[in-house]
Amino acid sequence: MMAVSAMVLTSCGGGQFMDLYAPEESGLNVMKITDETSNTVLGPSTGAWLRPAAFAASTTGGCKDAKFYWHTSRLLYPSPDGTELAYMSRINKQQNIMIRKASAQGAATQRTFRHISDFSWGNDGNLYFSDIANGEFEQVASTNAHVGSLIRQLTSNNMDDNPVVSKDGTMLFFTRTDKSGPSIWSLDLTNGSLTSCARGYNPCLLGDKNDTFLCVRNSSSGVSEIWLVNYVLGQETLILSDKKRGFTNPMVSPNGKWILCQGNSTSTINKKHNLDIFAVKIDGTGLVQLTYHPEQDCCPSWSADGRSVFFLSNRANKDGWYNVWKMRFDLN
Repeated sequence: MMAVSAMVLTSCGGGQFMDLYAPEESGLNVMKITDETSNTVLGPSTGAWLRPAAFAASTTGGCKDAKFYWHTSRLLYPSPDGTELAYMSRINKQQNIMIRKASAQGAATQRTFRHISDFSWGNDGNLYFSDIANGEFEQVASTNAHVGSLIRQLTSNNMDDNPVVSKDGTMLFFTRTDKSGPSIWSLDLTNGSLTSCARGYNPCLLGDKNDTFLCVRNSSSGVSEIWLVNYVLGQETLILSDKKRGFTNPMVSPNGKWILCQGNSTSTINKKHNLDIFAVKIDGTGLVQLTYHPEQDCCPSWSADGRSVFFLSNRANKDGWYNVWKMRFDLN
């Protein structure tokens, strides 16, 4: 996200803890999918942001009390049928999308040849991404996930990212950031009409609904919160907020009962702040922390059957490189 790149972040460093999982994660069957020797997997920047007064109008996730902040780009997305994974990699000084099988073995194929900040995978077989190649604006574009390299430009001359398409392929939702801060917009792909829907970023649609989505808002008190918005009816409900934690990157389970998200926590091993994966019921109850590793666990996504969670982590890596990981999800 271009709006994030101007912020001052300090690296947390990584690679001190080589264990595959923390003691609290026993039973999750945590499994490494990619290998850093043959794949470069991008993860988010994390650290201390030195301009907290502007936090409420940004797309940076965080928690003021913890003094811990992170980039919120969507960097990992399974295919709709669950057989493949798409993730971001740096190639020739550019960030692009790679696709590979969801199993623990297999080569990856580069599917974009631009310079992009985040993306999603639509049910129509297209990748929707934020193109930052020209360095001045971010524009939403799409390309087929498997065939050719033709690009369809969908927005222009603005700062647009976080694209996600509706299940029926008719509506595109994305984050547009201007001087007033981030807001969710919709683009009708059938007639080209644009609509400003609500304040926030990180849109995530609920099942077949084209009028309701989850999003993230940074509060004036200094935490990132998850909201449920029906922009047609004007109904807005606070789902998840905690003075000691910020939450971003919501993803709804296939059965519509659970939300995955990432948030800050304090490691019981080294007492430092880091990112972990959380799950909460769609009504905001039953919050549970899934990962506890002292390194960064982020960008969670559901498997197609809702029984597993894919995520990015730089755990078990002496150089702090990110990889794609998978764990079991047993909550009903």
